[in-house]
Amino acid sequence: MKTQGVNLENTPMKDLGRLSKLMTIVAVAILYASITGLTQEHKGTQVDQR
Repeated sequence: MKTQGVNLENTPMKDLGRLSKLMTIVAVAILYASITGLTQEHKGTQVDQR
């Protein structure tokens, strides 16, 4: 049975520097998407919700 989630402890990536960079990029992308969505909502712009 497959588990839900990321399971970072089971990642094949062993270089902690690269893993740290990857997680930083993912965090910045999520933050950017959140801020963009909030800004669009605040302006009253219709956001396509497919």
